[in-house]
Amino acid sequence: MTSKLKSSRGITLVELMATVVIIGIIAAIATPHFQKAIERIRFRSQTKNLVSMLRTARSHAISEKKPYGVAFDFSANTVSLFLDSANLGANTYEPGADSLIAVDTLPPEFMSCYSTFAGSAVVFQPNGSASSTGDINLRAATESEISESQINVLASTGRSKITYICNMGGYEQVN
Repeated sequence: MTSKLKSSRGITLVELMATVVIIGIIAAIATPHFQKAIERIRFRSQTKNLVSMLRTARSHAISEKKPYGVAFDFSANTVSLFLDSANLGANTYEPGADSLIAVDTLPPEFMSCYSTFAGSAVVFQPNGSASSTGDINLRAATESEISESQINVLASTGRSKITYICNMGGYEQVN
């Protein structure tokens, strides 16, 4: 009897190289989509961070029975959480006089941002109400798209919420 040599099964180098090339092409096509997705996530995250800072100020005001506020300096791309200890009732942020709690720096992509609050600050009272009703409008420009969002604060309740986020033609209503 003759023994048969068993043929070894496996993949050839050519098949392996073809697979690597196909995966490389798919990755090259998908990379710009991932970059846009990451930019959108960063913008949404920063918008949510601002809402979080507003809610933190309101929470401190209620729990500590003192007015806390958030001041917006979009020329320096900063947002500041402060204890309103100077000139109570004016509902403004006075650097050096009011106690600064935290400062958040907005990314350099943020441009033409503005708030409709008097003095670019909103102050939350111990009962939870805000100094006035207003909006914070954010706009960021990256290499691939322009993103916009709006945050609304209601004076009577102090409630802060994102009213919309828009990414390069894609409009999303947020409730």
